[in-house]
Amino acid sequence: MRIALDAMGGDHAPDDIVRGALLYRETVGAAELVLVGDEPRLKRLVGARTQGIDVVHAGGVVGMDEHPAAALRRRDDTSIGVATRLVKDGSADAVVSAGNTGATMAAALLTLGRVRGIDRPALCGMLPVTSERRATCLLDAGATMDADGRNLLQFARMATAFMTKVHGVDRPSVGLINVGEEPEKGDKLRLEAHALLSGAEDLNFYGNIEGRDVLRGITDIALCDGFTGNVLAKGLEGAFDVLASGIRSDIFGGPLGKIAGAIAMPGVRKFRGRFDYDPYVSAPLLGIAGVSVVTHGRAKANMVRWAIAVGERAVASRLVEAIGTIAVPAA
Repeated sequence: MRIALDAMGGDHAPDDIVRGALLYRETVGAAELVLVGDEPRLKRLVGARTQGIDVVHAGGVVGMDEHPAAALRRRDDTSIGVATRLVKDGSADAVVSAGNTGATMAAALLTLGRVRGIDRPALCGMLPVTSERRATCLLDAGATMDADGRNLLQFARMATAFMTKVHGVDRPSVGLINVGEEPEKGDKLRLEAHALLSGAEDLNFYGNIEGRDVLRGITDIALCDGFTGNVLAKGLEGAFDVLASGIRSDIFGGPLGKIAGAIAMPGVRKFRGRFDYDPYVSAPLLGIAGVSVVTHGRAKANMVRWAIAVGERAVASRLVEAIGTIAVPAA
């Protein structure tokens, strides 16, 4: 198995991307890696540790201020474009990127296309939770902004395949994010989706869940349209940042805070471990006819290592083929 890595994508590229690739090879990694980007720079970073790692040159990067699809059509040398083409031509089995999410999705759609029978792709956001579940799959986290009930039904089936194949969850439960738990609550989209999900015998549909239930881990899958999912995910990210900053400065800041921090350290470590999402935050774009894994733009080496492992599991478990078997044909 070979996995292409967009080595120039992300806030800490290429240094931490390369460190993550080396960490993967040194620990859990069985797949061979192809680093795509500035070849001389990447070879310097890899050094002598070249076993199982190749480098393919790409001279360009899609900037955060560029329109992704336009940039990819205008230039054929971007790192994410070259890495995705390696999957298309069979030189790699998956592509992994911490770069511009829009560019990763555009490259996947333009180069790999959609799974036959899937109307719209979806972006899976894995979130830490406080229940016995390790994480909840938030779908769609921002790929399809204007969805209908039929799209949400497909998203639920794709997320079910993902959680089963990649994370080993048996019959994952699906919760529809809504403004209330009652079946009659919500707008036209939620009412339509609820009716379709309730009638889908192949899904383990829990019913409606509210925004506060997502981090509680009430269900394995938290289902919504891309607009709602993106707002929720970014809101939670901001809340985590504020919480972490407040704990550091307001509770454990100053001389007495440092003493309190030393006393509370076991509990702090346990809490931090619960919300350490490095191993599972990365996820493939679902509905794409190939494995294209998106990880966080701020990913450092450890998260990159696990993102590659997610790509490996998606390929080994034949996730794309599984999604193809449950796709609902277009009307």
